Amino acid sequence: MIRPLLLALACTLAVAGCAPSYQTVQLVNRTNRVIEQIYIYPSGAAEHGASRGSLAPDATTAVKIRSGNVEVLAISHKVRIDDTTSETRTATQTLELTAPLQLVFHDSTQTPSELARPGTLGVTFEIIAPPPPPASDDQVEAR
Repeated sequence: MIRPLLLALACTLAVAGCAPSYQTVQLVNRTNRVIEQIYIYPSGAAEHGASRGSLAPDATTAVKIRSGNVEVLAISHKVRIDDTTSETRTATQTLELTAPLQLVFHDSTQTPSELARPGTLGVTFEIIAPPPPPASDDQVEAR
């Protein structure tokens, strides 16, 4: 009688020990535009799953994510570069999620102060400087 109870208890503890753990991830937008979609999914997964939502500039939200290796993909609102060009900026980061974490989305032209805190990582939108305007005829003659 005691042996079946011990086996049942051992099986229950084994199953409970295998249950997935989740971590709280705080998402912070330090860009000057809306981040329209944020995906956090297991590394190497073919599907990104559903977006975790959107974030207005300087907004913060928290989500629960399963521990392990994950990829983060953020897609921002379309940005007008000049009269004829616009782009949708993206930022990606791969990380190992083992503890609560703060992810700060920012542009490569800025370094938010909170990145110096432990438990905080930056996810950077790469900003490429626009090319210089072509030389005008006046500038070419002056040479």
